[in-house]
Amino acid sequence: MITNGQDIDNGKIISTQVCIIGSGQAGITAAWLLQKAGLNVTLIDGGGNFGSNYQASWPEKTWLYNGVADGLFTNNEPKFLIQPFSGQSSPAWERERVFGGTSAHWGGQSRPLDPIDFEKRPGFPGWPITRADLDPYYAQAAAFCKLHGDNFSAEYWANLLGDEVPDLEGFNTDIYQFIGSNYLNFATRTFDGITIGESAANVIVNANLLNIDHDGGVVRSLTVASTKPSADPTKIPPTPDTQFTIKADVYVMACGAVANARQLLLSNAGNESDQVGRYFMGHPIAAYAGIVNFGGGRFLSDAELRLMNGDTLSGSRPVQWRDENGVTVTGRFSPTAEKQRELGIGSCWFWANYSQYYFELAPNPDSRVTLDDSVDPVFGQKQTRITWLLNDVDRNTYTQTTQMFAAAVSARGGSVSFASWDYLKSQLVVNGHHIGTTRMSADPKDGVVDKNLKVHTLDNLYVAGSSVYASAGISNPTFTIIALSIRLAEHLIAKLKK
Repeated sequence: MITNGQDIDNGKIISTQVCIIGSGQAGITAAWLLQKAGLNVTLIDGGGNFGSNYQASWPEKTWLYNGVADGLFTNNEPKFLIQPFSGQSSPAWERERVFGGTSAHWGGQSRPLDPIDFEKRPGFPGWPITRADLDPYYAQAAAFCKLHGDNFSAEYWANLLGDEVPDLEGFNTDIYQFIGSNYLNFATRTFDGITIGESAANVIVNANLLNIDHDGGVVRSLTVASTKPSADPTKIPPTPDTQFTIKADVYVMACGAVANARQLLLSNAGNESDQVGRYFMGHPIAAYAGIVNFGGGRFLSDAELRLMNGDTLSGSRPVQWRDENGVTVTGRFSPTAEKQRELGIGSCWFWANYSQYYFELAPNPDSRVTLDDSVDPVFGQKQTRITWLLNDVDRNTYTQTTQMFAAAVSARGGSVSFASWDYLKSQLVVNGHHIGTTRMSADPKDGVVDKNLKVHTLDNLYVAGSSVYASAGISNPTFTIIALSIRLAEHLIAKLKK
């Protein structure tokens, strides 16, 4: 059932076993599995139920998500907090305030993180779990997302498509599956024949989290409020409407890396070691094509290029492969784990024939979310200040990987050149992947949540989503977000059904 927060009586207390804050892929995955296990689940989201018309939420998002974006954002993406970047032909939407979150418009590009992403090495802290710990949940996530199985190896896909795997010195050929369009929007797609709004979960939209009331290492309740839209939302902000309380046995923050950090900071929750909001990361991409310039000469055979494009042969003509659920695939070149260890670099992507560069940021404690002195015009709460900074590891990643790729392409008869690091920095935008800010750690001094995603200092508060990543890797984050939410649901089911 879906309820609008305006329809909840002022002062009402809602009791539940699990309250999940945020209705993107992380929140809905956990909510679906928890209610399916028979638990009483309340899922709240500050946005409205706009379906595919998520643009209708942008005026209210401007009032409530605004703040200050500085550091690299100052020149490259100054409206990062509230608007999609407009310099690309396909804008990189950053944040959404709508039921379903960014699942309303994501592309569904899916691949697990690599084993090296979990390792501790210079510049990268390592995770308190391993890739092997997540493998069973990746398999479940593949089924949950209706992928074509959980095999992502280039050899498997080359055999399936009748193509060949390129052998590029120093690089792996990584295959990404794309979820079919019918399964992208988690607010409207069906799970076992019904949507999350038709399930036993109590879904409340227009329900804004104002405060996490906690003491003695336990969250006691949430203060939640609805808004009343104005007559002209582009010029006049909404006004506060009803206010109510939610009491639960367990709470799950699933609002994205920016909002998760802000909400914890507003409530002074989980920040005893000054770790909330730190290590903001992403997968930056150049705002305009031309960062990579392919010259003359082919460096891939027809069969190799087909694999990178996700094509198979129809007679003698290459056509895009697609399965019965609408799944498609493409390939990328990424540096091997051995090269990453040897050179002290993060990972990156290179396309076979497309002029962009896309890479992994190194964790940086000064790249972070904090609270600004300004306040929002609706609830009067401190707004977000987000600072995006690069470090020497990032520069080394760019320098080393571009040199490697140019040499590998040259060895196969092609040529490629790259812009300078300074020019690249002037063009970078975050590209919608917000990572870090509540990272997973074994030691509470080094992060915000433990290996089970529980906030170190609060016994009944958990965090879901890519804000818990200890390092970014190069794979799009949402597939791992879903795997981690499946793992979290399993943990909470065991905890609450004793």
